[in-house]
Amino acid sequence: MNTVVKEYKQQESIDSDLRNIAIASAEHELIQRYGTAGSQFLIGLRGINYETGQLFDRSLLKISQGNLNPDYVNQNVKQQAGFSAEVASVSKRNAQAIINKESSRFSRSEDIAGYGKNHNVVDIVELLDDSEITSQMKFIKDPKELLKNIACGEGEKKDFSRYLSVDKLEVPTEQVEDMKAICKEEAKKLAKQSDALRKLGKTELADIKLKQSKNYGSLEGKVTDSGLTTEEAIQYRLNPKAMTAKDIGKVSHEAGLEGLKFGVAIGGSISAVNNVVAVYSGNKEFSEAVLAISKDTLISGATGYATAASGTAIKTYMAQSSKEIVRNISKSNMPAMVVTACLSTGKSIKKYAIGELTEAELSQEIGLSVTGMMSSSMFAAIGQVAIPIPVLGALIGGMVGYALTNTMYQSFFDVLKDAKLSTERRQLVEMQCEAAKLLSKEYELRIKDLFAYRIQELELYSNNMFDALNSPDIDPNEFCSKMNRFAEELGTKLSINNIAELEAAMISDEPLVI
Repeated sequence: MNTVVKEYKQQESIDSDLRNIAIASAEHELIQRYGTAGSQFLIGLRGINYETGQLFDRSLLKISQGNLNPDYVNQNVKQQAGFSAEVASVSKRNAQAIINKESSRFSRSEDIAGYGKNHNVVDIVELLDDSEITSQMKFIKDPKELLKNIACGEGEKKDFSRYLSVDKLEVPTEQVEDMKAICKEEAKKLAKQSDALRKLGKTELADIKLKQSKNYGSLEGKVTDSGLTTEEAIQYRLNPKAMTAKDIGKVSHEAGLEGLKFGVAIGGSISAVNNVVAVYSGNKEFSEAVLAISKDTLISGATGYATAASGTAIKTYMAQSSKEIVRNISKSNMPAMVVTACLSTGKSIKKYAIGELTEAELSQEIGLSVTGMMSSSMFAAIGQVAIPIPVLGALIGGMVGYALTNTMYQSFFDVLKDAKLSTERRQLVEMQCEAAKLLSKEYELRIKDLFAYRIQELELYSNNMFDALNSPDIDPNEFCSKMNRFAEELGTKLSINNIAELEAAMISDEPLVI
């Protein structure tokens, strides 16, 4: 193969790796967030959080091993499926809260001190900063009877009136609308009965009917979708591993769709710059450049999806590994770089198979890919710390790491070559230098745009904070909220969220830590 053509293809491969590195680095925060969310399903499956060491009262695996009476298999499965639904629901909600960057967390009451084993009212608790939202979860065949036992059960044989004290009554997805309709209909019917009895002078009975009517009205507001159908709850009891894999796959797919956007934006921009250079230098026609940009953008989108989806799955399992070193590695950008390295080495192996590379060249390319990915992973983490702006810090760090490694690695092999640069090689190097100059300028402009955008956001939130401070009707809690929002934009979280917490901190003997 012609030396110039070979070197040009090698440069194309490096450009492709650089594009993939940029995409993987930009997805660092995305993969960490979605991977942490996915790990919630492993916690629910196994009943242990390896990051915190917390053991839970029940797990999907433990519930699936419950005893079944041969004469009542279906009944036993449905009863046990209620516990599976609680565990699965907690995992799903915690995962969604992490994805949405929300501070609330969910737990079964058995796993919270103070509620004890098999609490007779509360099944699930939503833990907020200073409050709790309680739920009772019911997966039953006859929802009408359940509602009657709650609204009218006081003093009866089946008295579930205690469930009126919870904030939510969570039921299967397919029963929500029917149960709300039952509540509305029964409340209206009982109110009419109360009026009729009152006119007949039966005040005591009228009061009972009125109270039951109000209970139905209250239940209508409490009935909430548990996020699971009855059939899904049963499947979590029968096939917990398969359902967990399905949940992780869904989160990974959602991460992939977000990653696709990064791939299109970053890969398309880099390709546009490279192809503009190619047209400018006369190596490509305009129509060829347009086609190449379209192709690169599609490939980058696919790479963004694959990196985010696969990286999320890898992060999910690494984050809940029983080995501390694996959990620590999962906090770096290594999950994304593993995927990127596979893409890069795959291309090298393909070129070797069709005869474009010798054994020595294959070894060189794979060595560069592996060391480059490891360096990028490390520098992405450093970049995120040095520049605590989501995406930007990891993106810059990852690209710097790859560039440094690529430069040193290539230099090592270059010193082993004595051959002088040919005229063709010199022309290629000059063209590459010009392209690098333009590409560097484009990166500079884009980074400036990113910083300008971030500065506008910071100015907006700082203005909101000072406007609240300067207001004659300033509300202390509102000012705390806006000050905390401004702090979050700077990449930190204040320990004081409201005036009550500040007052508590001031009278405390503990040192005040903001």
